[in-house]
Amino acid sequence: KGLDGVIFVADSQIERMEENLESLRNLQINLEQQGYSLKEIPMVIQYNKRDLPNAASLAELRSALNTFNAPDFEATANEGRGVFESLKSASKSIINVLKGGASL
Repeated sequence: KGLDGVIFVADSQIERMEENLESLRNLQINLEQQGYSLKEIPMVIQYNKRDLPNAASLAELRSALNTFNAPDFEATANEGRGVFESLKSASKSIINVLKGGASL
């Protein structure tokens, strides 16, 4: 309860795509059980592990995971790349909603 926004962190590795999709489905179900909808909550998607050689292309990740056209960022968390940008984008979206603006 009391959710303001979501940062969904996906593993960019090709072999993790099904797990990403399952996690996203579970997130959607869990939010709906709490009375929320991913269509209405500020959401950012962070594609992590972009530095790995088996990372899916950005186009593949977006096509499979970003069905809500949410802001998205490439990241390499162990280097800190993309993490702050994801948080900053989510924070701005949340503030905009709290001020009465659009969710994304």
